[in-house]
Amino acid sequence: MNTNSNARLDENLVLLNKPQKVVEVTAAEAEELGAFEEDALSEQDAWEATEVDTD
Repeated sequence: MNTNSNARLDENLVLLNKPQKVVEVTAAEAEELGAFEEDALSEQDAWEATEVDTD
C-alpha cells in the first residue's frame, strides 16, 4: 500500500473506535485489517463429514 492509503487507513482506524460511526473501507483495506479470515470447510472435508448410505 502506498502512503496515501496508509494515511486513509489510519484515519479509518480512529473512526472505528468512535461510537455510532460507520466506516467504509475497500476490500484491500479490510483484508489488511484482518476482516477476511477463511474458516469454511473445504469441499473434501464437507464430503467426509456427510453420512452417505451406499446400499
